[in-house]
Amino acid sequence: MNEHITVGHTIVPISEILVIRGEGNYSNIITRDGRKLISCRTLKYFALMFGTIDFIRPSKSALVNRLAIVHIDFKSQKSIKLVNGDLISISRRNVRPLRELFQTH
Repeated sequence: MNEHITVGHTIVPISEILVIRGEGNYSNIITRDGRKLISCRTLKYFALMFGTIDFIRPSKSALVNRLAIVHIDFKSQKSIKLVNGDLISISRRNVRPLRELFQTH
């Protein structure tokens, strides 16, 4: 797998990506330095490209870098807190699989 992706004319190291949010046929990529890039690729494209090694899919509309996770709340808020302070919601159907994934690691 490549160590980076190309978004338009910008080369982005995969390790710098915090979250990718899907919006229809586009994806918004948010990086550690606060940049927001728009890709014409779907979230499904990125999910297949990254697999489950580096990124998790807490909902239909987000793909999160595992290294960017600070805290996961499975009880009240059902959300993932990232290093930049953003909260990513966990869908009801993904709470149990994610809890099991993180208890085994």
